[in-house]
Parts: sequence; structure tokens; C-alpha cells
Amino acid sequence: MKRTCLLFSFVLFSLFGYLFAQQLTDVKLRYSEQGGSKRIVLEGKEAFIQNARVITEASQITIEFSEQFTLAPQKDIPFGISLKDKVLKLILKEESSVKFFRLSSPPRLVFDIQNKALLADKQPSIIILNSFVIDAGHGGYDFGINSGKSSEKEVSLTLVRSLGRSLANKKKKVLYTRKVDQYVSLADRISLVNKERPDIFLSFHSSLSENFVILSPKYEDQGQDSQSIVEYYSISNRQRKYTGKSKALADSLEKAIEEEFQTDAVRREMPLPILNAAGAPCVLIEFPSPKFLVYDKQMTERITASMQSGIAAYGLRQLQMDITR
Repeated sequence: MKRTCLLFSFVLFSLFGYLFAQQLTDVKLRYSEQGGSKRIVLEGKEAFIQNARVITEASQITIEFSEQFTLAPQKDIPFGISLKDKVLKLILKEESSVKFFRLSSPPRLVFDIQNKALLADKQPSIIILNSFVIDAGHGGYDFGINSGKSSEKEVSLTLVRSLGRSLANKKKKVLYTRKVDQYVSLADRISLVNKERPDIFLSFHSSLSENFVILSPKYEDQGQDSQSIVEYYSISNRQRKYTGKSKALADSLEKAIEEEFQTDAVRREMPLPILNAAGAPCVLIEFPSPKFLVYDKQMTERITASMQSGIAAYGLRQLQMDITR
């Protein structure tokens, strides 16, 4: 009887051990290189990825998960891996600048890595322009696109506030079409831009896609008898003389986004009233849907940094053009 009980206990223990092992979360690890940048991606269950605690250092990345897991790494990865209980360490071979962000659908942790020696050769982003109007799309009862628990009006306002604070800290003049969750009409937004005549006007939105979409004005001659909304806002007397600068601004922002996020931005030219009626160089940016991008502190800071890099590059380009004239 005693032997039977021991055998039964052993079988039961083994079964529980097997079931426990079967329940461990699988985490996939992928690696890629593009130009001088490297990317590490960890993919797993949503709650598992979103609750992970990440610590980045110059030569090591530490990820603390909420439970034990199994790791399925890509073959021939050029860095070391240390795995103990719930903690995964990625050991880099060289001093690096590490930026990370969280993505969803599927849930992922993404690490962009650049050699510090290469970064030292880059010039700092100095913004020579002085005045900005920043537009957070939608607001109040106008939610824009809803994506789960997030709405377009919330995403755009978060990003606008972040960029505005950063520019204000650089002693720049920053005006907002809205700073809180309130409805502002299209006419009022355009009126503010044309009253202030800023060096740059930016309008922030989000979309249903996973892409960064950069929209610049497109002038279309509607004819004298046209009653379209484009003509109503007097495009010919406002944006028409700025379209070249607006395109240059879109070019600079596109390059900055692509360098920061190692992805292709989508470019479009459209006769949108908020752009075509603006008496200033202007661009409308649609950021990826919250279904694909998690807009936490790290992501907000990265987007703000890329916007500033694009603005700085555009300002320098305009200065060089003015000197050569």
C-alpha cells in the first residue's frame, strides 16, 4: 500500500511538473540590422509583454518578466543571452545607445541599438526656428478614431503637449489650437494659424494603420466659380506661396521618423482645408493606431525627439537656401 502511494505521488508530481512546464509563456527573439542600426524584437503574450520591466544600459538590456518563460531565439545572434528564472539579459558586444518601445498586434518589445562611437559623429539638432503652432486633432465630443481604450483625440493631445513642452524649454514660442480636451472648430484652428503666421504649423492625428503617414498640402485650381471648402478658406492667398516649404518640411520629418523608427513613412499630398488654408509651412502627421503602437512615456519621448530632429533639419535647410540666394 505504501509503495502504491509513493508511486501515485511520484506520478502526480510528474504530471504537475509537466503541466507547469506546458503553461510557460513562449517568448520569441528576433534580430535584424539596417544600415548602422540594429534591432532586437521580443514577442509574446500581451499581458506578459506589457507588464515587463525593462532596464537599458550601454552594454546590457535587462528584461524582468512577471513569470517564468521559455525563450526561442533566432540562430546566430551577435550578442550574449543570460536567462535566469524570470529575468532575461541581453549582453551587447559594444557600448551602445539603446532605445526601446512596446508594440501590439502582435505584442512586442522592440530595442533599437546604435554604436555610441558612430553616434558621436552626428551633429546635435539645433532648432533655429522660433515660432510654432501645434494642433491636436479632434477634441471634446469629437473623439476621432477610437482604438480600444484609446481615442485619436487623446493620442494627438499627448503628443502635442510633449512636443510643445520640449520646444518651450528651448525658449521657442509655442501656441496650441487646444491644450485640453475641448472641441475646436476647423475655422478657429485655421484662424489661429493665419493670425500668428508661425515658422511652422503641425497638425497631429492618428489612423487605423500601423504606419506613420505624412500629409503635405496640394494646390488644386478650383476655378473662379467653385464653391468648394478649399476656395472658401482662400487657399490661393494663403498656402499657395508656402507649398514648397511645406514639402521641404514633410521631407525632413519623413527622414527623421524613418531614422528613429527604422520604418518607411507613407507620404501623401492632399488638398486638406486645414493645410491648404494655412498661411505657414505646414504638415499633418497621422501616427500609427494604438492597436499597433503603445503610447507610453518612452514612445512619446521618441516621437518628440524625431519631430525635433525633423524640425531642426528643415530649419537648417531653409537657412542654407536663404544664404545661397
